[in-house]
Amino acid sequence: MFGGVFNKTFDLLEKTMDVTYARHKAITSNVANAETPGYRAKDINFEQELQRQLGSVGSGVGLDVTHTNHISIGKVGSLPVQPVDSPSGAPGLDGNTVNLETEMVRLSENTLRYEISAKLMKRKFQGLMSAIKGGR
Repeated sequence: MFGGVFNKTFDLLEKTMDVTYARHKAITSNVANAETPGYRAKDINFEQELQRQLGSVGSGVGLDVTHTNHISIGKVGSLPVQPVDSPSGAPGLDGNTVNLETEMVRLSENTLRYEISAKLMKRKFQGLMSAIKGGR
């Protein structure tokens, strides 16, 4: 997304945050529907989805460069993240497959992954700002 000014680390961190955000939505939906009869828990396989998203880097919509002095920022866009049925275990008597303990563990892991990615992104931007300001 960021083109030549930024390196592949930014793409990796951006996609990591996108996938963890989507997974967070799936997990919180599971928690919200823990008492809904027949609800099937959803999840996103982080590693598989990140690989799929990284494979899409550069395959989004490109910007037209109509002059040689224009700055190209590369392709923009990403693939939609689709949650799948979670392998949470056997459904209860009401057909619901949500296990709150499992969901809370997943939520904790996912939150930690997102926070680490956000902190790394912040450090990369701080380094860039320092370089722009000449190390001041």
